[in-house]
Amino acid sequence: MTKPTQDPFSAWNELAQKTQEMWLDSAFVFSQRTQRMAEAGINPTEADQVEMSQMGLEKLEAVGESSLAAFQHWGQLQQAVWHSAMQQTKAVVGVMAASVGTPQEQAAAQQVWQYSVLSPEHLAQASADMAHAVLHPVHKRTSENAERLKKVSE
Repeated sequence: MTKPTQDPFSAWNELAQKTQEMWLDSAFVFSQRTQRMAEAGINPTEADQVEMSQMGLEKLEAVGESSLAAFQHWGQLQQAVWHSAMQQTKAVVGVMAASVGTPQEQAAAQQVWQYSVLSPEHLAQASADMAHAVLHPVHKRTSENAERLKKVSE
């Protein structure tokens, strides 16, 4: 699900950069397509009709892929939280059992409990991964359209 060695700040920074790229590419694609439709008027060429059909279809595909990615990551995150809750339950039982033991046993049980908690860094990374996965299909199509339309306009 997540890359534990990656810094969550870096993941969110990368997401912000990809979002910026997507918005810039979207503005370019929108302007090119709008200009093309305005020039075609009521007599669009076959290429114009293909472009207009592609506009709707690619959005449906991107929404479908983004939704699937969100559901997959959400399921993985739920599993991680459930696993953490089970680990915490076991650790709390250990702390309770160690409360009648030696100070070393109590300290060891406390440490086990602390390591059983799902860290905020893990949750931040998991949510950044989910956001990346959801954005990816839209970013991909926007970038591809921008590249293709740049070649056409040259």
